[in-house]
Amino acid sequence: MEEKTVNSFRVCPSCGYQRGFHVHFKDVSEGKARLGLICPNCGQSYDIGWLTADVPELKVKKEEVYGELDH
Repeated sequence: MEEKTVNSFRVCPSCGYQRGFHVHFKDVSEGKARLGLICPNCGQSYDIGWLTADVPELKVKKEEVYGELDH
C-alpha cells in the first residue's frame, strides 16, 4: 500500500521527475546562505525560502565518496 505524504515536494513540476531533488547553497550575505533544490533530471532549480544558520563561509572541502550501501 502506498503511503500519501502530506506537504511533500518531491516531484519536479517542470519535468515530472519523481525521486526528489539535489540541494544547493548560495551565498546571500555575511554568514548566511540560501538553501535551494535542483532537479537531478532537468536541472530546474527551486527557491524554497530557507536560509542557513550562521555559516562562516561556503568553502568546499572534498570528502569521501558515499556509495549506495552507505546511506
